[in-house]
Amino acid sequence: MVLSAILWDLDGTLIHFNIDYKKARSETIRILEKYGYPKGQLTKKYYVLKMIKEASDYFLGEKIYDADKINRIKKEIDKKVELIEREASYQAKSIPGIKNVLKYCSNEKIKSGIITLNTTKNAIISLKSANIINFFPKTSYIVGRDKVYKNKPDPEHAMFLLNQLKISSSEVCIIGDHPSDIESALSIGARSIAIISEKHPATEFKTLFFVEQSRIETELIEILNNFIRN
Repeated sequence: MVLSAILWDLDGTLIHFNIDYKKARSETIRILEKYGYPKGQLTKKYYVLKMIKEASDYFLGEKIYDADKINRIKKEIDKKVELIEREASYQAKSIPGIKNVLKYCSNEKIKSGIITLNTTKNAIISLKSANIINFFPKTSYIVGRDKVYKNKPDPEHAMFLLNQLKISSSEVCIIGDHPSDIESALSIGARSIAIISEKHPATEFKTLFFVEQSRIETELIEILNNFIRN
């Protein structure tokens, strides 16, 4: 199969992004409880999106708020989280070895795009801070959570970028360090490569291809070269 493009995850795959997750989750809990979600039932161990989903289901199920009001609550949370992410964006560093992988892709005429749970603006700032923005000259190929209604692993996120690239799912490979990245690939029938680390070991991923984050340059280029040549 032809390999025309790679859909990259951002944090943990291209960059180290040290967001203050505790602060982001604390702010999310504070806002949701302010609007009536039962106190003490949310934990900082939950992802922000999981907390929002649980609270939205609760508010709708209990008929406390309608969909419009819930969307306004979500926007309030998103503004707070985006500001916390912004601070981390200016401190982003590239994953060691990833620049050479991106150079390899460029030399092989493989397009690179990004699907991330960050906002598009913060993603661009992070890429600039990490000094790899030159590998993503078209900002339309950087798709943050603000550009879609449903984020990965929902297929809408990946398909939005495929439409921008004007290619089919059989021509792409999704690369990421979180199981949701691989789930995105499965949802659209694309190839995938998992970036594994202590945070997310190989057992968490449903893919045939794995790369150690610490050996990302040599191992990733080897797999991609195999995709291209065979």
